[in-house]
Amino acid sequence: MAVLSVQSRVVAGYAGNSAAVFCLQRAGVECWGLDTLQFSNHTGYAGFAGRVFQTDQLRTVYDGLKKYVGLKKCRAVLSGYLGKKETGSLVLHIADEVRGQNPSAVYCCDPVLGDDGEIYVAPDIPAFMREKVLPAADIITPNRFELSVLSQRSADGEDEIIAAARSLLKKGRPVVCVVTGITVPSGMAALAVLESAVYKVVTPFIENAGGIGGAGDMTTALFLAEWLKSRDAPLALSKSVSSAFGVIRETAARRSPELCLIEAQGEIQTPSVLFAAEKI
Repeated sequence: MAVLSVQSRVVAGYAGNSAAVFCLQRAGVECWGLDTLQFSNHTGYAGFAGRVFQTDQLRTVYDGLKKYVGLKKCRAVLSGYLGKKETGSLVLHIADEVRGQNPSAVYCCDPVLGDDGEIYVAPDIPAFMREKVLPAADIITPNRFELSVLSQRSADGEDEIIAAARSLLKKGRPVVCVVTGITVPSGMAALAVLESAVYKVVTPFIENAGGIGGAGDMTTALFLAEWLKSRDAPLALSKSVSSAFGVIRETAARRSPELCLIEAQGEIQTPSVLFAAEKI
């Protein structure tokens, strides 16, 4: 079983494929990383260097993978930061071809658009994501801000978040919408919203955890890893959020600007604290 992950990559640190590939592999799932760009570091620093790859270049690499390795082992496509709309079209083509080889394969879309009220992708990406990508995905993992942008509705309180998530489920294929970055009085929450049920995991606040890049990429990869093993939404939510919490806690304790994936990799396989997913 393998996942084809189409995302950005940084040379130093952990964001995009630099986080997702390691997390999936450490969770016991083979991962093939197709990089949409390469930057020196994630964009949370004072600056960075690198470039977004041309879609033709990505298509050449993918065609080589399909021809010489094959897609038989591929059970999922994962996408994150795309860089440009044309790359999104290629991802949809890849998802269709993978499903053609394996009808049970899933497409997990982390709709990277922005956070904290700020959109940091090209202006044509949100509409393309809303109109083309979401209807083709089986799993979508927006943060609360991205959920509001994609649903074009308020997502402030829990009821609004659930309603907004369910509006995305009606777009086409989506089975589950995992919403992260929800602040609650006792800490941070994540929801797994399905058509017929909603599950919630709450973790305590972690001091010095602000501004750590790649946390969403990590959490999505961990959710997908567990989903592929169990197809159990509350279990996947509980395990992925608990593992992410353990890694972020270690990162904050070390005051590291980058996820401490190496130091805390044991949290990926066996979280030191398992937060239960409760049905609400």
